[in-house]
Amino acid sequence: MSVDPGLVFGGHHRRDRLERARLGRRARSFVGRRRGKYTRHRLAGPVDRDVAVDATLRAAAVRSGRRPLEVRAEDLRRRLREHRSPYSVCFVVDNSWSVHAERMVEKVKGVVFELLQDATKRGDKVSLVAFKGGIPEGTVVLPPTPSCVRARRRLEEIPLSGQTPLADALRRARLLLRGELVRHPNAVPLVVVVSDGLPTVPLRFGGDPVADVLGEARALRRARIGCVVAEVPSSAEGHAAALAEAAGGTHLPLEALAAGLVLDAVEVAG
Repeated sequence: MSVDPGLVFGGHHRRDRLERARLGRRARSFVGRRRGKYTRHRLAGPVDRDVAVDATLRAAAVRSGRRPLEVRAEDLRRRLREHRSPYSVCFVVDNSWSVHAERMVEKVKGVVFELLQDATKRGDKVSLVAFKGGIPEGTVVLPPTPSCVRARRRLEEIPLSGQTPLADALRRARLLLRGELVRHPNAVPLVVVVSDGLPTVPLRFGGDPVADVLGEARALRRARIGCVVAEVPSSAEGHAAALAEAAGGTHLPLEALAAGLVLDAVEVAG
């Protein structure tokens, strides 16, 4: 999915459509507890206590017509309350050897540091998955952290790798964010892939690296993890756009990658 400049640079974040279990402070989302700003309503279940009286009475009035107003179980509506959720952003950096590797890593550093400027106050976290030289799999270079100092130290240590196990890196990013959601259910997860879209290592011996990457992209979509793919220029035709489409995410050139764009691109399937 190509990026809409009006949406990206409009100065506001889209509302996350998932209803989350806990309160947060960053992304506009919905919360299932009786706190937060009441913004809309849904059908109430048998155990819902946060009843939207106004919406319930309207539903009863529509059903009753001109007869005396009588509220029934099917009329009950519950309140949806808006709150702010922190972001948990995992960067998957293609640090395989290329003429663009140094420029790519520098770009990612800038975005990460911008995201982490006030992360401690907001509850945001950033993590990083990359490739390790001599090992045909992804590795967690930076576990989820709000610390700009820690991120800077780890980013300075990223080595170049001769292989591109992109599918395994995507899998590790998904598992990492799933673990974060277990510990922090109100977090809004996002994977930012910085790559030329040319994987060389399959998940299993004899497999298809491209098919595995697209399969992991679809797994991100099923897990309701947002995805941004920043494509690095390459002499060969890569699969970055196909990766973004399979993940239901956003595809853009590396030059367009910025912290504000990353946050505005967060869209979790409801």
